[in-house]
Amino acid sequence: MVALEKRFDSHPDDVEELRRRDRLIREFGGIEGKLRPLSEKPEPVQLAERAQDNEKVYGFLEDLREAIFDYQMVQRTAIRDRGCGSIRQAEATVLNKVRCAQEAEYRHGDRQGCLKGTRGAVLDKIELWARNFHEPYVYWLNGLAGTGKSTIAQTIAERIFADGQLGASFFCSRDFEDRSNLKLIFPTIAVQLARNYAGFRSIFVPLVQSDPETARESLYGQMDRLIVQPLKKSGISTVIIIDALDECKDEEPASAILSVLGQFVSKIPRVKFFVTGRPEPRIRGGFRLPLLAEATDVFVLHDVNPSLVNNDIRLFLRQGFQDLAQRQRELDGWPTEKQLDFLLERAAGLFVYAAATIKFIGHRNNDPKEQLDCLLRSPESSTREGKIKLKANATLDSLYMSILQEAFGDDDSEDDHKIRSTLGAMILAANTLSPSTIATLLGFSTKSVFLRLSSVHSLLVLQEDIDRPVRPFHKSFPDFIVDPTRCINERFHVSPPSHHQEVLAGCLELMNQTLEKNMCNLPDAVANREVGDLHERAERHLSPALQYACKSWHKHLINKYTVHTPAITSALRRFLEKKFLFWLEVLSVLGAAREAVDALELAAKLLEASPTLDLVNDCFRFVMRFFEIISTSRPHIYHSALPLCPHQSMVRSLYEPHARPLTRIVHGLPDSWDSGIATMKISTPINTAVWSPCSRFIAILSHEFWMIDILDAGTLERVTTLHSGTHSPAWLIFSPNTHLLTLFGHGLKKVMSWDLQTGGQVSAAASDTSSSPPYLSATYSACGTMLATLCRVTPALKISIWNILSSVRTHSYSHSVGGWPLGEIWTHDECLRFVTVESGSIATWEIEFASPHAPTRVESLSIPDNFDTSRESRFHPTSSRLAFTTEGSVLVWDAHGSKFLLESTDAKGCRVTSMSFSPDGRFFVCGTENQEIYLWKESPAGYTLHRKIISNIRTLKPLVSPNGESIIAIGDEAIQLWRTTDPIASRVSTPAFQRSEGEFILGFSPDEALAAVVRADGICCGGG
Repeated sequence: MVALEKRFDSHPDDVEELRRRDRLIREFGGIEGKLRPLSEKPEPVQLAERAQDNEKVYGFLEDLREAIFDYQMVQRTAIRDRGCGSIRQAEATVLNKVRCAQEAEYRHGDRQGCLKGTRGAVLDKIELWARNFHEPYVYWLNGLAGTGKSTIAQTIAERIFADGQLGASFFCSRDFEDRSNLKLIFPTIAVQLARNYAGFRSIFVPLVQSDPETARESLYGQMDRLIVQPLKKSGISTVIIIDALDECKDEEPASAILSVLGQFVSKIPRVKFFVTGRPEPRIRGGFRLPLLAEATDVFVLHDVNPSLVNNDIRLFLRQGFQDLAQRQRELDGWPTEKQLDFLLERAAGLFVYAAATIKFIGHRNNDPKEQLDCLLRSPESSTREGKIKLKANATLDSLYMSILQEAFGDDDSEDDHKIRSTLGAMILAANTLSPSTIATLLGFSTKSVFLRLSSVHSLLVLQEDIDRPVRPFHKSFPDFIVDPTRCINERFHVSPPSHHQEVLAGCLELMNQTLEKNMCNLPDAVANREVGDLHERAERHLSPALQYACKSWHKHLINKYTVHTPAITSALRRFLEKKFLFWLEVLSVLGAAREAVDALELAAKLLEASPTLDLVNDCFRFVMRFFEIISTSRPHIYHSALPLCPHQSMVRSLYEPHARPLTRIVHGLPDSWDSGIATMKISTPINTAVWSPCSRFIAILSHEFWMIDILDAGTLERVTTLHSGTHSPAWLIFSPNTHLLTLFGHGLKKVMSWDLQTGGQVSAAASDTSSSPPYLSATYSACGTMLATLCRVTPALKISIWNILSSVRTHSYSHSVGGWPLGEIWTHDECLRFVTVESGSIATWEIEFASPHAPTRVESLSIPDNFDTSRESRFHPTSSRLAFTTEGSVLVWDAHGSKFLLESTDAKGCRVTSMSFSPDGRFFVCGTENQEIYLWKESPAGYTLHRKIISNIRTLKPLVSPNGESIIAIGDEAIQLWRTTDPIASRVSTPAFQRSEGEFILGFSPDEALAAVVRADGICCGGG
């Protein structure tokens, strides 16, 4: 006490601080008074009562700690608030514009920390790690579902904040779209750091001002530029918390966030990361990455001594029952120790069981004793929880089933369906919904939905406000209720296919009933960004249910059976015929135009041939052709996009009356869509381009800036940009699973690989640079960990094998050839193969990836007499087909059958500039100097002409996607995307349209082939 009073001897000007100090001194005095009688006991009594006294002393120490913690929390909060108050308005404006996850910080939401006196050993261990910067930089709290990871993370966040160490926190949740989005974790953390540390803010704010797109970079770029660089420059020591990382949407085999973290933690040694997550494969894989494994301390929560966990759960249950007893006097002395023992055995170390039990028993509308008796009578279960079999009487399944049965009573077939529908909509929604929104989508009354949800309140986080989102109390409940092997009572089992279909029907019905033109009353002829109160207008005029329906209806199209019902198909057709453009308006206003692409593309894949499919395809063409207009300006959907539709477009015929009266193109429009889906203008020629194996991405390397752009293959939008660091011609290749992208080429010092989800460079192996050999080809091993390159070092071929993960070239071979290499190397089982032309035949050579032995010749194939190695040629490895040109002809030779599969003169009279096969050999494509693309398709008779596309870009280099559905054409000025399955209309040739005095150009079509010109008499004309 004396020491504390001396420490507080100074008198601050802050009156509130004086009061806080006085309160803390009084609390210390009270505890000191309780300790004094224990120390004054005679020695024999002290010995006899040591055990009881030790327990009391421990309790008093906890009280001391709690008092200090409360003081520090208030003090730190005041400091933080003063710091936030000192942020200049200009800085605050910049921080507010960075896209972040809402309520992801520890102090937001309704999260609860550990009950006083519980989890003491675990919390102490983590706190010691946080304070000791000689400990590993990363701490992984590893625990099964329900073991209390998030509760511990909340308490650690509070304690570290009270100590002044907490820099930022991000509590992930799959129930919220933004808090399960990997792309928002690092920007959210960076903004919190900027608000908490002036030194960090002084670096971060100018960075974001100079490059606002930084926050949208790859995960690697975000971590590097938004967090690591400002932390290094500011020299801050801090702790960052990421809770429930397993709840983020992540397609990587090893967590993308952890992959990036592993590459940077050693560069910021004054910063520590506390991470919690279930031991799922991708989380385990992330922490096993070499760079992260050596920097991580792991604590396995479900391996803690069971007796310690049980003591904490018993304390939690006792406290919960005491709180109930304070509200109801007749509960004194309840429950019995035997009843507590029973609940403790059932909990089996799962805190979520204890928490749900207290919520269930303590609901204000029920008798607590009857609720407890109900649980005590419930059957035991032996279901598996994850991959670990819990004790037969200790799973969550019996608890959840008991709560459901108690809530909804006896069988009622009509009400059972409504129960399942309500729970299904809540659980299967793409993001959290409120009771009122669920009611709107399902066509139920809001009151009935709220009552059903209230009946199972102990399993949910449910507010009194019907417009507030409702979500499961713990994610183990959704896991239980959708699994028929766990939720064995059919009354409550939620079958995802049928309930997705129900929500889909509700979304379509709502859009069909409520969508109208210009629902947000936006001014005419403006871009969305010019409307200052756009967000407020959307919130005021678009209900949450309608916003959800517009953005997420297609997310309930989980398979073809979902859409193949007369009611759904009819509703979808009615929606597209009557509400399509109004839907695009809403998506434009909400900044979600990309959802239209995904929705229509998915619907087209699931629908069978029908008039509805034709309409879906036409709508898809409209969205793709005018995507930029749709995404940037609601009014110009009508002013610019609709007038430029082809004459025979279904969208045009259905919605032409909605076009602006002054915008009527009377000359120059094509009759129908051509096969072009999208066009991307480029300012510098493309060095190389390649499709991803999954056909979802296109990677391009530009000449001027030597940047690698990863494009969305559906829209040609940039997904991310990688810095190649090269100024030499190079090639790109994707790994078989599309997770990695590798750059190689002569003149490069390294063979470099990037993780596409994180954007981080994962390896850089020393290349063959001594003589700058010309690379011919490369291939990945089937497992995706090895890369083989083929280059020509006259008079030999050089094959090099690289381990991509370890950045090591494992071995290489020089292979003397007497002929000409065809330039292809490919994977065959566990080997790689390449071919050469020697002595009038095609020789196939093979090498094992893991073997140091020289290549062996495995096959000799025939070659036609008219093949000339000096001309353009391509070899398709798996089918052994050789494509080449002669004067006026394009030929494809079947080397196995010794016959021609194609002898075409279609391109006669023009030079073929490039040719390629699709990966499976079904398609063969070539481009000519006349801006023509010829696409041949495999047939029983060989290759037959499938499409002829007339483009408007020069220097065509066409490439067919691996799935055979699309072609990209690379030119000097643009990249064009075409569908191989659509009918082709050649580019319309129109007389040049001269603009007269008094007319002005309204706009151009996306390919700039047509211009819309408004005349003085109000008629808009088009010309090519």
